Amino acid sequence: MARLRRRVRRAIARPLDRWRQRSGPLLSIVVPVLDGAATLDECLLSARRQDHRRVEIIVIDDGSTDDSLERARAHARADRRVAVLSQPHAGVGEARRAGVERATGAFLTFLDADDTVTRRGLRAAMEVLEWTGSDVAVMPYQRQEGAVIAPPDPWIETLHARPARHVTLQERPDLLLNEIACGKIFRRAFWVSAGLSFPTVLLAGDQCVTAKAYRDAHGIDISEVVGYTWRRQETSMSQGQVTAEAVGARLDAIDAVLALLEPIPQIRAERALQYLRHNVAGAVLILEQADDDYLEALVRRVPAIVEAAPSDRYETEVPAEYRVLYALLAVGDRATIRRYVQAEGMQPEMHPTGIEPAGLTAYLPGWGHDPVPPEAYVLTAGQAEVQAVVRTVHQDGTNLVLGVEAWFPGVDLVEPLLSVKTDGDLVDVVQWGEPHVSTSRQGAQRRYPGSGWSVTLSGVARRAPRQITVTLTDGAREGTTTTRIPA
Repeated sequence: MARLRRRVRRAIARPLDRWRQRSGPLLSIVVPVLDGAATLDECLLSARRQDHRRVEIIVIDDGSTDDSLERARAHARADRRVAVLSQPHAGVGEARRAGVERATGAFLTFLDADDTVTRRGLRAAMEVLEWTGSDVAVMPYQRQEGAVIAPPDPWIETLHARPARHVTLQERPDLLLNEIACGKIFRRAFWVSAGLSFPTVLLAGDQCVTAKAYRDAHGIDISEVVGYTWRRQETSMSQGQVTAEAVGARLDAIDAVLALLEPIPQIRAERALQYLRHNVAGAVLILEQADDDYLEALVRRVPAIVEAAPSDRYETEVPAEYRVLYALLAVGDRATIRRYVQAEGMQPEMHPTGIEPAGLTAYLPGWGHDPVPPEAYVLTAGQAEVQAVVRTVHQDGTNLVLGVEAWFPGVDLVEPLLSVKTDGDLVDVVQWGEPHVSTSRQGAQRRYPGSGWSVTLSGVARRAPRQITVTLTDGAREGTTTTRIPA
């Protein structure tokens, strides 16, 4: 009987689903391309094959010198939903503007020629937009490096783990973490009324368009369904070039966004804090490779971003290694900054810790003699948390034996004890095996003696659990975390 009811529901759902696809609002997908022949077919096929069928796909060739234009026209011949425009090279901002002018849909989204959209993401976001009447839908994006699809960055996962309907930026300032213009759906009427438009020279200008949309939208939907796959390109200005031009563009975008948010000071302060934790942090992590002009841009401009952040949360949320470096940037001693970076100051796990009057302190390079206040070296709560990983898994009869590493970053264990919880029966936990080893970007290693454990789970070899929860105790220090068991 239950099977019959399921068949009836499916029989009703299929024609209803087809009707929705025919009658739903039109979504315009704007695809600028410049010499993107290597990835354009994959990009356009993803747009043509995704689940929301009521789409038009507008490809704007921006003066390509390869066969991108011919490839786009081949897709237009194969699918009447694809339209192709061609213009002399004018930049991605101009190409996107041309696509918007040509678009006829009630909704707009943007897709770069080296990226793809997922099969389900656009449809899931569109269905919610139709229901809520919101101005913008924000989808999580994932990364592609070579042929490997990587999960979203941790802050993107955290943001979209709390999906929401018809919220405002004041209610969810963490929206600003999802800053790229792609992976969004904009109601066209809102796009026009808000005066949204891409600058001619885009560089990192996506952030300004997104921030203005978030600021002015009356309703924003936060989707939990991944909608966009962002391909990592080593030559991209927005994806990590170590040049003064690249860091200058990113800092220009930061300044512009903070200016846009001046009418809402609380959100502006929150965004400055986000920048210091993520965007600026990424820029300083590559200082080892940077020239003097790159460093000069950071010295001149980062202190103003620190000033814009709320001081109380800055001390507790920005990791210690960044706070120390930002303090050195404010002083402006280039030689001291270089020494700090070269001595692996940006990798606190490579350095010892201790209790000081200001709190649990990482003894990073320069501690006690560089012009940095002692509180800058104090670890945040997150940095002091226990870490754990299941390094090995093997079967012993019906038992499963896990090689577990558990440690406190920067701490040499004295008398550690490990307890484990799982949905299987626990036989024993013994200190055994190789300890955890942290390896720096320069190849140095730090071993954590006493951090290696053998954990035996009884009778679960055929139904292995997916994760375990471990609690590490060492004197007065205790921490609990959950870690995945590799398949």
